[in-house]
This record gives sequence, C-alpha cells and structure tokens, in this order.
Amino acid sequence: MPNKRSVIRNTALNYIGQAYVLLIGILILPFYLGHLGAEVYGLIGFFTVLQAWLQLLDAGLSPSLVRAVAHQQGAGDGDSAGRLLRSFELMFLPMALTSCTLIYLLSPWIATHWLNARTLQPEVLINCIALMGVVIALRLYSTLYKSGIQGLEQHGWLNAANVLIATLRYFGGLVLVSQFSQDPEDFFKFQVAVGLIETLAFATRAWQQMPVARWSTGLDWRLVRPILPFAASMSFSAVLWIVLTQMDKALLSRLLPLDQYGYFSLIALITTGILMLTNPLVQTLLPRLTVLMAEGRRDDMHVLFLAANRFVCTFLFPLAAVIALHAQPLILGWTGDAEAANWSRSILSWYALGSAIMAASAFQFYLQYAYGQMRLHLWYSLVSAVITVPTLFLAIHYQGVYGASLAWFFLRAVSFAIWPMIVHQRLAPGIHGQWLRDILRISAVTAAGLFISEPVFRLIADQSRTSLFLALAASGFITVTLVAASYKPLALKIYVLFSKPST
Repeated sequence: MPNKRSVIRNTALNYIGQAYVLLIGILILPFYLGHLGAEVYGLIGFFTVLQAWLQLLDAGLSPSLVRAVAHQQGAGDGDSAGRLLRSFELMFLPMALTSCTLIYLLSPWIATHWLNARTLQPEVLINCIALMGVVIALRLYSTLYKSGIQGLEQHGWLNAANVLIATLRYFGGLVLVSQFSQDPEDFFKFQVAVGLIETLAFATRAWQQMPVARWSTGLDWRLVRPILPFAASMSFSAVLWIVLTQMDKALLSRLLPLDQYGYFSLIALITTGILMLTNPLVQTLLPRLTVLMAEGRRDDMHVLFLAANRFVCTFLFPLAAVIALHAQPLILGWTGDAEAANWSRSILSWYALGSAIMAASAFQFYLQYAYGQMRLHLWYSLVSAVITVPTLFLAIHYQGVYGASLAWFFLRAVSFAIWPMIVHQRLAPGIHGQWLRDILRISAVTAAGLFISEPVFRLIADQSRTSLFLALAASGFITVTLVAASYKPLALKIYVLFSKPST
C-alpha cells in the first residue's frame, strides 16, 4: 500500500505541475502570435522542432540515467549516484558544445535556404537561430539534471521548480513582447537567460542530492559500462523516435511559408499537448515499474501497468476525439484568428487522433523499459522509420500539409492494431486480453459520448470565444464521464451509491 500511495501521490504532483506548464503555454502562446506576428511565431515553431531534432545528441542517455538511479535506489545502493551523475556530465559536455557550434555555423544557410520568410530580414533570422543553439545546449544539461532528480523520485520538488521556470519563461516572455520589445532577437535572448537559470537551478539540486566526494571526480567507467548496452538501445530508439515524430515538421518547415508554418505550429502545440498528457504519469511510472522488477514483483508490475494504461486512455481518447470533431471551433476560440482556424480545421483533426494513438502505443515501450529488454522496440522503431519516411515524403509531395496529417494518422492506427499484441505475447502474455478489453471499451464509449454530447455542443456554441470554450468543455466532460463510468468497478460503485436506500 505505501508503494501504491506513493505512485498516486507522485502522479498527482506530476499532473498538477505539468498541467500548469502545459496550460500556461497554451494560454500564452496565442498572445505571442498577436504581438509578434505569424512569421515570428513560425520561427518559434521552428525552434521547437530544432530542439526535438537535437535531442539526438542526448541519444537516450537521460532516460538511461533515470533508470540507473532508480535501480540503484531500489537495490539500496545510493552512494554511486553522484559518481554516475558526474560521469554523465562529462559525456554531455562535447554534445552541448557540438550543438551550439553546429547551429551557429549553419545559421546563415538555414536562414537563407531553408526557411521561407517574407518579411523577416536574413540578418535577424541568422542571429535568432544562433541564439537557439545556446538555448539547446543549456537544455541538454537541464534535462540531464532533471533525469537524475526524477530517478530519485523527488517529484514534489521537481514539479515546483518546473512551475517556477515555466512561469518565468511564458509570463516573462509575454511581458517582454507586450510591454518592451517585439524584436525576435530580444525574445530569444530572454530564452537564453531563462535557460541558464533553469540549468543552474536543477544542477544545484542534483549536486545536493547526489554529491561526489571531490569536484575533481572524473568519468567512472565501472559505473557507466553496465549501462552502455541499455543506453545504446535507447540511443538508437531515440533517433528513430525523433525521425517518426519530427520528420513531418522538419519537411513542412521547408515547404510552407513561415507565416503558414506559424499556423501549423499551433497544431503542433496541441498535438504535443496530447502526447504530453502521459508524461506526468510516466515520470512516476517508469521508476516504479523498474523498482518492482528489481524487487522481483512482476505480477504487481503488470497490475500497475494495466491500471496506468487504463487511466491514461480514459482521458486521452475522449480529449483527442473532441478536438478532432471540433478542430475549427477550438482554434477560433483559442486564438480568435479566423484565418488560422480555417487553415487548421481538417489538418488538426487527423493529427489529434494520430497523437492520441501514439501516446497510447508508447505504453508498449514502457513495458519493455521495465523489463530492460529493448530489442523488440528497436526492431519496431526501425521498421516504422523505414515505412514512415518515404510515406511522409510522398504524402507531403502530393498533398502537402494535409497529406502529412493523413499519413500521421493512418501510420499510427495500423501500428496500434498490430504491435501491442506482439509485445504482450513476448513479455507478458497474460495481460493482453485485459488490455484489449480496456481499449475497445474506451474507444466504443468515446464514440457514443461524442454522439450524445453533440446536441449539447450545438446548443451552447455560437460565434463568441467564451461560448465555444464552454461548448467544448461540456462535450469533453460528458464524454470523459461516460468513459470513466463504463469501467466496471467504478460503475458498480456508482450503482451501489444510487441504489442505496435513503434513511
């Protein structure tokens, strides 16, 4: 029971913290669009894509650190954590320097040959892209320190720090662009300052919790060597994951004018938000699954895995379905920009559904992660990349951004129909039946919830942004409530509650 309460508490903390970070990003970023214009907003979207691609430099080392620290904690060996962190710091140094230097050297080519800016001057673009390189180098290290803290399961402190940093990043940025300067260079200089504060804050905490005997402590190959096979598989997996999730965004940054890429960045923000819904639970789940396996409690690990999957899909599927059905009203209510809403309507629908499927599919990776057996995932990622890359090229070549959205959805749907069964049969044959029943139930009730809630949406929605949000909230609430109530243990509790005679 303490473990169960620990998971629930940590998950709640993660959801509160990351919900805040996600919500203020969603609320503030449309103001950036209004103050900076579509082209600069497109440049911010390109910055997001660039960060994702340069996670290749991390190459899966941060997740490996989470697992290694958590495993040491579960095995009662906490003294090695400081030496392990120092080893990772030294390994990250050439990667951070490489990313910063590479982006600086390539910034003129990116500004003049890749991005399609109409009003922004090349000199401004070059300077902004060079500043992006500094931010990315800082975030490589902040991610490293966050991973160590996550492995220690210090979720309360981690989320409090994330909330403070996000407040500074988004609200500070809004004050800057609304009151002082609409110059994109000033905006990215501010991001460098926030990135430096973030890295120093997480580094200080990590050093306090995982100290080393001497500052001159170097790379400890005795600790690093056992991690390398897992890290290597994670590295390859990370490369393929970024190809699968970011290839379309990279190609479209070359194809679309920068202002239209700004509209596409709104879609990318929403779909990223859908994918991020699982992150708070995963930050708690992965260390706990790993600890349970280290303690030999495999059945308990399976129970926790199924419960986490059920919990996430109960909220994930209805949310994505409501977004897909009401994409145009959502963008209009969110930004107040009719042009952006009309441009995004059909594209967002397919991206939202595909992102929900991808987030649910990631649970197969979590199961393999807990077992420490990544071979299946590597083959899956490799085959997926071999299929996805040419499919996206062809889809974008013939149908542009709409083709990218269709390819995004159908590739995920086909994979989700096949892959979980293979993983379950190989690692945990006993869980597939329950997993499949949960997915089918949630999907069917989500569809029914959309049908039932549609008259309510039409009744509430009009041309005002407030009414659109109220209508979307009502539709989502009805659908989520029906899905949650369809879970048999919960349904029985509700039945007993309402059938209990009054006294």
